[in-house]
Amino acid sequence: MIIKVARTAIIFLGLYNAILICQPLYPTNSINALKDSDHDGVIDARDICSNTPQGSDIDNDGCPLTKLTLFSFNFDVQFKTGQYKLASEFHTKLKDLAAFLQHDPNTLLLIEGYTDNVGAKSYNLTLSKKRAESIANALISTFSIAADRIKTFGYGQNRPIASNSTETGREANRRVSGEIVIPLKSQYVNNNIHSNYSTNQPQIDHYNLTIPFKLNRYGIKNAYRPSIQHLGQLLQSDPDILIFIEGHTDNTGNKDYNVALSLERANNIADLLNAQFTIAPARLKVLGHGQRFPLKSNNTIKGRRENRRVEVKVVKKFKAQQEIILPKWTIWSVGQIENKR
Repeated sequence: MIIKVARTAIIFLGLYNAILICQPLYPTNSINALKDSDHDGVIDARDICSNTPQGSDIDNDGCPLTKLTLFSFNFDVQFKTGQYKLASEFHTKLKDLAAFLQHDPNTLLLIEGYTDNVGAKSYNLTLSKKRAESIANALISTFSIAADRIKTFGYGQNRPIASNSTETGREANRRVSGEIVIPLKSQYVNNNIHSNYSTNQPQIDHYNLTIPFKLNRYGIKNAYRPSIQHLGQLLQSDPDILIFIEGHTDNTGNKDYNVALSLERANNIADLLNAQFTIAPARLKVLGHGQRFPLKSNNTIKGRRENRRVEVKVVKKFKAQQEIILPKWTIWSVGQIENKR
């Protein structure tokens, strides 16, 4: 009898232990809280990016990590022939670009407009510039991006990407492209070769050059050429380097004349670089501002002298220095992306 009772107790004890073993270690609500639906190693409660592809490298928020090699893009907007105004519904598509620029205030944005070959060349140059400016103005007015961080260019019907003999080709050529760059900053300035505006000597540091000009002149003096040659050497040393060449005038003369004069001054420097170093035109970003951006008051002779200048700035195509999150861009197709797997 005693043996039978003991045997029964052992059986019940074994069943009880089996039931305990089958019980979950944590409560059901705790298990749900630790659920990882896409199996990326980040629980759903912290996972910002759901349905991450299997095998992706991810950050702490469960989002894929992507290495950008070059940050260039085409704006997802098409213009009708002869039109440049930006539809208001397109403004919301700029929010991702604006967020990026706000996150990295050291970057600059280049916006370049193009046209098909319908119309006169001079008209198309103006039209393409206005197309680029329409996007820049939206970024400035809607998202408060500083105007001096955006450079707009218009190339008209130059540099087509498709044949203008078909409507499909012409539509492709009516486009606006962009690129993000970062200025190169010198760790030193050579005080011995700072500009002396009384003798029209250039001001230069390693990555910036300011060349003064006499009234209504646009020729480049021989004394400035070594400084310009240094810029050419920089361009040859690194294919990711670009150069801004921006011409300015004082307020003597009418505005249209001053714009043309400032552009002529800038183009002369670009032509010199191209002749000596065979630099691709796409790497020389030339602008003529006329009298729009004076350094000093035009009410004095000294002020007007300092305003007659060409400013040259060395920049580099933006590259990620480390793996960064690439959100879903809504306005461009990013070129040359290398996914790290």
